[in-house]
Amino acid sequence: MKPSERERCHQARLEQINQVQLLAGCGDRSQVDHEGTLLERARMFEEEIASHAATERGIAAFDRLLRVVQERGSPQAVDVAAFLRAVREGKALPLAALRVADRSVSDDMLAVLDAHRYARFNLVEHVEGGPRRVAKILKACEPA
Repeated sequence: MKPSERERCHQARLEQINQVQLLAGCGDRSQVDHEGTLLERARMFEEEIASHAATERGIAAFDRLLRVVQERGSPQAVDVAAFLRAVREGKALPLAALRVADRSVSDDMLAVLDAHRYARFNLVEHVEGGPRRVAKILKACEPA
């Protein structure tokens, strides 16, 4: 899915949120709770905007991390590959793996974790080249 398609999904979700109305009471005595509606819409808008922003940052960070693994001789390649494998396969990762020497790399790892937490999309499927590229890069980095 391209960024423009993700943006369309985001806009559609915002429009859905805009249509939300909370009802108070029951049966024929139901009426719109305007204050509750505004608060709920605000909560849902905040959640959607945070999710969309985290997803876009996470996809960009995932791509940069893939490039780190692709670089031959990068001192962080093994740790980054272990991190990406853990994210892709949903497996445990020692926290020490986040303590790489390069701050920008560890920031990208945290952006991916944040996106993994908020995203409505699978990051591996939305990074450029998709799952095939990720599998190829990680396979090339496996110890012999």
